[in-house]
Amino acid sequence: MCAQLHIRCPVSSLREALSEVIPVVPSRTTLPALECIHFRCEGDTTTLTATNLDLRISVRCPTTVLKSGEALIPAKILWETVRSLERAEELSLHADNTSITLETNYGRYTMAGLPPEEFPTGERSPEPALELPAEVIQRLVRHVLFAASEDPVRLALTGILWEFRADGFTAVATDGYRLSRLHVPAEIPQQGSILVPAETVELLRRVTEPLRVGWDDTTISLIAGSTTIVGRLIGEKFPAYEQVIPTTNSRRCFVERERLLSAIERVALFSPSQARIIRLLFQEGGITLQAEDESRGDRAQEVVACDYSGGELLIGFNAHYLSEALKAAHAERLLLEFSEPTKPVVIRWAESEALPVLESPLVILVMPVRL
Repeated sequence: MCAQLHIRCPVSSLREALSEVIPVVPSRTTLPALECIHFRCEGDTTTLTATNLDLRISVRCPTTVLKSGEALIPAKILWETVRSLERAEELSLHADNTSITLETNYGRYTMAGLPPEEFPTGERSPEPALELPAEVIQRLVRHVLFAASEDPVRLALTGILWEFRADGFTAVATDGYRLSRLHVPAEIPQQGSILVPAETVELLRRVTEPLRVGWDDTTISLIAGSTTIVGRLIGEKFPAYEQVIPTTNSRRCFVERERLLSAIERVALFSPSQARIIRLLFQEGGITLQAEDESRGDRAQEVVACDYSGGELLIGFNAHYLSEALKAAHAERLLLEFSEPTKPVVIRWAESEALPVLESPLVILVMPVRL
């Protein structure tokens, strides 16, 4: 494969492909090749690839291939240039060794590339073992991803557990303060469990086609339409999460999610800026939310109507954690369940009220704070 290529395509096509691979390009690295995007043209197909050595993403881009070959093009300047062009315009991209030229009807832009052979070769991609509907992936991103930890010291908690069981697919994430578990009934042809880094799952936000999944002991491959992602799995053991989910709760509260969420975010404005602690007093007929910053003399109180039973309960939460959990629950009406002020709240969809907790499609926990 020679270090030359020549393609033509609409700006919109290249812009879309670049937007898929650019999140993987590292902002800081000692390897200049990782700051580039690898272009490969074979036949009538142009494939763009980026990697940070832990993750590798390839996207097939619809182009007219005038000359087959490959090139290694600086990602940042290419991305910034292409996304500033008119989407309806057509562009021409030509590479001659390490000289890269991009042309439109009104401009010509030249940049210095690198020899294509400097781009790292990828790990072997495991063959797909099963397929998950796009809707399941979107639910995983919406309901579970938020609870993964960003602390690299607790490596296992920076991943999302994917469990493939005979009764369906389960995804779980926790950072020690929050936990979210999603279960989707499905026929799963291959059982097993893997711990997928949250940054890999983040790349699935835009998936609109069925996702084919393959894995071995160290690597996962994810294929959706024209996009292929290959990444490393986390080799740590995920916590025994089912043991921390309270299954018997004597206090229950049915509440409109949007009303409670709005009240939490307003009242939290009056809490100390660092801790963001708010108090929730659950009583029959309503939830009283309170926050106070004694150093500034700020305080707020608001009442949200609800259907509550089980005896008066005063409990405190980090407002940020609680509001993120309510956003992730993403339903009109929720069921909040409690046992005591020092135990986590269990958040479920109200329609799951007749089901045992561990049989509910979605279970979210938020740990309280001591008042």
